[in-house]
Amino acid sequence: MKLNFTYDLSAHRILTEPEYRGALGKMKKCGVERIYLFGYFYGRFESDPEEISHAAKLLREEGFDVGAINLPCGHGGNALNPGDASVDLTIGRGWSMRMDAAGRFLPTTTCIDGVMIRDSREANETLKQIGITKLINDDDLRLGMYGPAVQGCFCPRCMAEFAEREGRTVLREEIVSGADPALTGRWMDYQCEKIPRFLKETTPEGVENGIMVMVNGDRRHGIDLKKIREELPTGLRYRVGEGHFSDGAFTSPQAEEQIARSICNHLALIGDPDLCYSETTVFPANALSPENLVKKAELEIRAGLRNLYLMSGTWLLTEPYWDAFEKALPRLRALADETPCPVHTLKPYLY
Repeated sequence: MKLNFTYDLSAHRILTEPEYRGALGKMKKCGVERIYLFGYFYGRFESDPEEISHAAKLLREEGFDVGAINLPCGHGGNALNPGDASVDLTIGRGWSMRMDAAGRFLPTTTCIDGVMIRDSREANETLKQIGITKLINDDDLRLGMYGPAVQGCFCPRCMAEFAEREGRTVLREEIVSGADPALTGRWMDYQCEKIPRFLKETTPEGVENGIMVMVNGDRRHGIDLKKIREELPTGLRYRVGEGHFSDGAFTSPQAEEQIARSICNHLALIGDPDLCYSETTVFPANALSPENLVKKAELEIRAGLRNLYLMSGTWLLTEPYWDAFEKALPRLRALADETPCPVHTLKPYLY
């Protein structure tokens, strides 16, 4: 499988800001083949569908494959651009916030329920109508924050649904205490049904969809990759998570092992490296140097990935990043050709 790169951009800004148009040539020289335009962000379009349609036409004329990236649930904070106070973080009208195990609502997050599924399905139908047939969902498509705790949405509606399954009232504390592992397992089963349901009910016929998996995301966060693979065996792509978006995180002593472990675990669960994308992210703006971004790409290639997804929130990677990738591209391609993907020898953990 040959090495290729993906990036994402705002349709509105491509059409209105010369800097964005001017960067397209650089992206081409760096091996970027697909661009996902910003799509439906937790209840609203980032750019008008008409703008998305016009920007997609422009990008196709420039030789890019085009899709759209959606942010279904909100990140629990400003994961788009902390330097931009104008970013709207409110969730959709009529949508429900996720609740944690302590009974606290988590602002800018969403419970996966019928209302948000309906609105997301309508948004994806709109994208299909304007010619967008490749979608991917950012890694807020989950039901927990980063970390080892058993999570999910503990809102009254979810607790009532789970209680009905159990045939009795269940306290949040019972689920997360670990005192009854079987109960906790059934809770994770219940939560892990939501993402496959969302993907199946919001993906229009004839449209490819995808999910970005949070770093070390698993059943504790409502992400059961085995279940997702079983219920959606075709037409789904996966961006596997590794975190480490800044120089401080990436150069820490355990960084390389942590990144490789997260990638390899997800690759083992998915079983097909052709379906998997990296998370080659700089966040916030300029937090990871161009040199370290290239080193991260090298690590991802050695771990078995060939689809590298460059990300930078809602700000545009600046010229030094594209210059670094253009210079490194022959070396990265050679590394991809020389390094076998170890997916068939990998064994998943936490399952």
